[in-house]
Amino acid sequence: MLLGHAWECLRWKTNLGNVLLDPQGFGKVLAWYFDTSLHQLYTNRLAENFILSIDYYFGIIFIIAAISALFLKQHRKLLRWPLYLATFCLTILVFSSFYSKNFYIGILLENAAQILTPILLISITHNRNNNWVVALMKWAIGFTFVGHGLFAVGYYPQPGYFIDMMIKGFDVHETIARNALIVFGVFDFIFAISIFIPKFLSAALVYGILWGFITAIARITTSFNVDFLDNWIGQYLFAFMIRVPHFLIPIILWIEHRKSINLPPSQ
Repeated sequence: MLLGHAWECLRWKTNLGNVLLDPQGFGKVLAWYFDTSLHQLYTNRLAENFILSIDYYFGIIFIIAAISALFLKQHRKLLRWPLYLATFCLTILVFSSFYSKNFYIGILLENAAQILTPILLISITHNRNNNWVVALMKWAIGFTFVGHGLFAVGYYPQPGYFIDMMIKGFDVHETIARNALIVFGVFDFIFAISIFIPKFLSAALVYGILWGFITAIARITTSFNVDFLDNWIGQYLFAFMIRVPHFLIPIILWIEHRKSINLPPSQ
């Protein structure tokens, strides 16, 4: 996930530009920071270069955090700090999307799993209370599915790329794709509720694993073009990578659930 975000920051532009270049908002802050006018700020590319430098440094932070994640253990406390910093950077990127997309709360919700994944890793390696970590994972993935569902059912405008992936992935017409999204959106809400009900937890997690993987891999399978393979890898692979927590967290929860129900009564 962290390498995917690094790829996005270093190769493509993030939503930071939409926030910092807003002439009615943060653009004025940038003009004050550089002690110049808005017109000069935009025409001499001061703001654009500033934003590109932020994206670059965020990308480097994500790479360092990804390396730290590979070697993180309980006694290696120093390796936690890149992950804390990466969480901070992820939060900024998510809030920039929230800002640039009409302040839809669903944007914050659907990114909950990604923001909290570094914190979950730190908590697991820190040997904190297992019940607390499991609860945090449930809330993280539950929020993510709810956020996805709000867009799918049309509470917010259904994203065009959602519809496009449904059309290409299932070979259906637009009307059917829109209606299917509504159904899957309802399933997202049911999943988010069911993971807190022990009786339905196992079945809900199986659905979460499958649907989380399908919605992640669809970013690359529905855009595959053998004639433009290099461009396809560079443009779409990171979109899958950053969504790995959407099915990996349900997998971990499923494993923990199976362990709990298979424990001897004395334990």
